[in-house]
Amino acid sequence: MLAWGDAAAPPVLMVHGLLDHAHNWDWIAAGLSDRYHVVAIDLRGHGDSDWTGPGSYALSNHVLDLGDCVHALDLPALHLVGHSLGGHIALRFAAAFPEQVRSFCSIEGIELPIVRDQAKAPKSYPVRLRQWIDGQRRNRQRTPRTYVSFAEASARMAEHNPGVDAETIAHLAFHGIIQTADGGWRWKYDHACRNRAPEDAHGVDLDEILAAIACPTLLAYGAESWIPEPSADRLARIADHRLVRFPGASHWLHHQSRAAFLTALTEFLDTIN
Repeated sequence: MLAWGDAAAPPVLMVHGLLDHAHNWDWIAAGLSDRYHVVAIDLRGHGDSDWTGPGSYALSNHVLDLGDCVHALDLPALHLVGHSLGGHIALRFAAAFPEQVRSFCSIEGIELPIVRDQAKAPKSYPVRLRQWIDGQRRNRQRTPRTYVSFAEASARMAEHNPGVDAETIAHLAFHGIIQTADGGWRWKYDHACRNRAPEDAHGVDLDEILAAIACPTLLAYGAESWIPEPSADRLARIADHRLVRFPGASHWLHHQSRAAFLTALTEFLDTIN
């Protein structure tokens, strides 16, 4: 867990995305720390959190962890910010515990890819369950990729995240990688967390979740992202929301358009306080 600002200030809890870690929020958290108590956590199987193994990374497990963190840290009436997978997790927590969430900001975290895939090409639950089990078995046989040097790993991250500056890449790679016993380097995350549970595909559940969001909601999307914006029908279910698009930014818009996103988030939070 990472923390910034005065512990007596209004709390903001930040939840990172898939394969990322809490240090993804270092810049945004620092920018909010003059008026908020900002906390960022490592999801299970990510960063410096323990791996919990194949079959343990369903959204419900992550929401349970988030709830446990909120309870343990005694964060009253918090503001939630989540990116991608972190947005999906925070969304579900805000729906299940509306009395504990003052506001919610999601960076491209409304519709999971598995939900979109199911809508385009529906598969029965038995088929999805079998595919998930097959995926879990493959993951058990998988050996994490290792790199000969930190520089090689950083270059790999840069390749997959065009438009992100070299300083940011180096910082994220430094906190996201660990040296192995044989002198190589591997990413800290558990590969088993990639495989979404078949239950996570339910679009009906998503409609119910969106309708249960009672707090003001800020939705952030990169204009150049591969993640589509939610449909008008989905958005209409969120009672109080606003959507902001960031030109030239993709899925890591909080890095690619950091200043603009921080401004939008700060203005959003300040209207609630």
